[in-house]
Amino acid sequence: MNSRRQLLFVAAAAVLLPGRVIAAAGSQSAAQQDKAYTSAIGWSEFLARMTALADAHANLKVGQQAVVADGLRYLQQLDIGMAGFEQAVDSAFESGNRYWLWQRMIKQQNINGGILNINSEQLVQLHDHPGATGLLRIISGEVEVWQFDESADNDADSPPGVSELTRVSRNILRAGDMGVLTPDKGNIHALRSISEECRMLDIFIPPYEVSQRNWYQPESKNWFDKEKILCRRIPQHSYMDA
Repeated sequence: MNSRRQLLFVAAAAVLLPGRVIAAAGSQSAAQQDKAYTSAIGWSEFLARMTALADAHANLKVGQQAVVADGLRYLQQLDIGMAGFEQAVDSAFESGNRYWLWQRMIKQQNINGGILNINSEQLVQLHDHPGATGLLRIISGEVEVWQFDESADNDADSPPGVSELTRVSRNILRAGDMGVLTPDKGNIHALRSISEECRMLDIFIPPYEVSQRNWYQPESKNWFDKEKILCRRIPQHSYMDA
């Protein structure tokens, strides 16, 4: 019988998912896979593996499915209790606004990442990360996450800048849970901490251009339980509250 850790990742699952989501590893035995998936790695090794993965993707040597499968595996293996991780956090470049604090720990040509800190006082409104595959692991706290795609049947007669979005997932993620968004699935998302604070390690392959980001303002204030919503799409440069 296959180990429960032998979960084959397919494109249909490329949305934020709670729990341990990793890929099968060919013909290895379940015991070998368990060891491979749970062997702890420090921050330096994690950074080296993720950078190599990002570079391989940029050079068309691996596809998006490999980025997701391997990236989630490395996130799971990362031991956040090791001194190297805390040192990297302490030396991170910090920036933010009234919605979040961002501690940037990686910034290279093909990869960007760090810790996103949000609290229960503000909703991080619906927005996208154009062209990026995002991988995350919850470090502490709990967060509610909504993910949407633009509806395939968007009305061409809709007012300019208005999009209909279809929800693809709604999850509560807790410490140790991991998740994914891809350029074409679940990229439009919103976050709300349901604990006093939630901290999550976010990795983006490739990095997205912040200037190209869009925000999506729902026309209804009570959109949280809806499967489909109408939103006004606001470019980053026009979203003065961001």
